[in-house]
Parts: sequence; structure tokens; C-alpha cells
Amino acid sequence: MIDPDARRRIEGMAEQANQFAATISDLTGEGSDDAGLVRATCAASGRLVDIELAAETRRMQTYELREAILAATGRAADSAAAKLAEVVAQMTGSADVYGSDAVRQAREQMAQYQRLVDAQRDKFEQLRGNLGRS
Repeated sequence: MIDPDARRRIEGMAEQANQFAATISDLTGEGSDDAGLVRATCAASGRLVDIELAAETRRMQTYELREAILAATGRAADSAAAKLAEVVAQMTGSADVYGSDAVRQAREQMAQYQRLVDAQRDKFEQLRGNLGRS
């Protein structure tokens, strides 16, 4: 039989992990270009999940639209990464000794998400460079 105190700690850690997973799955960041004509939404992983283009973008040159999209998506990815860091900081700040494995895993997950965000940002920069040469 499991010690009741240990059972409560395990159940508490499981609940904390479930709350963290739910928060992460719903976490998004938003960003827009300087003119507010392009609005983007990115998931915690940095993946683009939505983009809105104002009607005025139809009159933009393709290079202007490209720059606006890159600015909006970069800002959205940065916003999602910042929100993720805040959630992890809150979780790790409230974790007790028994939650140290959960904290370690959360930090590893955050590092993985940050690598994905950085990779997306590198791809955007590469695309910007490639399109600038054409």
C-alpha cells in the first residue's frame, strides 16, 4: 500500500503536470507589422497558426507584404516564447522538492520549444535573404 502522503504528492504532481500541459496546448502569441496590416498568431512551438491580412495589403508590393508578414510572424513567435517562459517560471517557482522531475522536464520542454522558435526565426531570416536577392 502507498503511503497517503506520498499518494497526495503524486496526485498533486500529476495535477500540476496536467495543468501545465493544458496551458501549453492553449498558449499562443500574437504579433503585427508596424502598420498593423498583418496580424499573426503562433503556437508555443513557434508554428504559425493564423494570419490575418487587412484589405489594404492587396495594394502592397510583394516585397512590402513579405516584410510585413515576416515582421508579424516574428513578433508572434517572440510573444509565444515569452509567454511560455513565463508559464514555466511560474511553475518552477511553485514546485516543491517532490516536483523536481516535473521541473526538469518542463525546462527541457521549454528548451525544445525555444529551439523550434529559433529554427523558425532562422528560416524566416533565410527566406528574407533569399527573396531579397531575387
